[in-house]
Amino acid sequence: MNLLTDDWLRVIGADGRILPLSPPRIGSGEIRDLHAPRADFRGALYQFLIGLLQTACTPENRKAWLAWWRTPPSTDELKKRFAPFLDAFELISENGRPAFMQDLDMPDGEPKQIATLLIDAPGGKTLRDNLDHFVKRGTVEKISPHWAATALFTLQINAPSGGVGHRVSLRGGGPLTTLVLPPEGGDRDTLWHRLWLNVLTGEELARLPGNGALKNQSAIFPWLATTRTSGKKGSETWPEQVHPLQVFWCMPRRIRLDAPDREGGICDLDGRPATALLHGYRTRNHGINYAGSWEHPLTPYVREAGKENLTIKGQPGGLGYRHWLGLVVEESAGKQHRVPATVVRAWQQSR
Repeated sequence: MNLLTDDWLRVIGADGRILPLSPPRIGSGEIRDLHAPRADFRGALYQFLIGLLQTACTPENRKAWLAWWRTPPSTDELKKRFAPFLDAFELISENGRPAFMQDLDMPDGEPKQIATLLIDAPGGKTLRDNLDHFVKRGTVEKISPHWAATALFTLQINAPSGGVGHRVSLRGGGPLTTLVLPPEGGDRDTLWHRLWLNVLTGEELARLPGNGALKNQSAIFPWLATTRTSGKKGSETWPEQVHPLQVFWCMPRRIRLDAPDREGGICDLDGRPATALLHGYRTRNHGINYAGSWEHPLTPYVREAGKENLTIKGQPGGLGYRHWLGLVVEESAGKQHRVPATVVRAWQQSR
């Protein structure tokens, strides 16, 4: 299964039907939105497609950005843009060969049930103490490959603390993501325009932390090279060691999916028939340990002189007006300066 060529996405068409779709077809004006069985999956899929467009289709300047805003690209054009990255988006492969968001060379590891890819899955201690009152064990035991890919991506980009050596995401655990969206119900209220609004120009991208001079794809997609493990002191990964685009493809967890069975059955996440199902994976600790001041284009930050940038996180009781201000306009309080996500500022200042 290749995530750039297969019809693995689920989208909502203009007539309200749920349809399968491959990424090169996202420019169709007949696609209204993404569909997923979980809210965190839907948010992650938006980030997947925005990251893909930013990686393969960064417009040089505002004029180039406006051209695709007014006339979305054809399926053939996007196939051509995505083609150089096909090898990085194979979901299942033999150990030692690249597999999307997975450790390149991990012949063994701790076996895990596929359900533990889900961020809200009860952990080992919760299960031992019989405290899984709200999210029950055993409800998810087998899932379709496309939802396994989504769960894996969701975990890697949002990874919370997972015990000794199981690293958090580049933005910390549970980062807040903000998107710019077109007016609801208008002629630009399509999936394409929802995505393209959140893609930066090359001029804007060049201002992000990172080493844009790095040409190897492994500087963007860390699973194309041997994992930078972090078991020893001083083994952190800093912005200047990777390409700025790695913020979309961070891989703090060392994971390798088991091969799917080919007997098929019903996926426990969406209740639909599938010709193949995944039951488990292997994992090891001490994956990539991101350190320093990163800037993810979709996340608001708190800045303070002499300190690393801090991502703004979701609040247990929801976001109130005092939180909202820092998501849409810059504000200062004492030594701290809150800035909206880069895509929000780009829309306000240069679109």
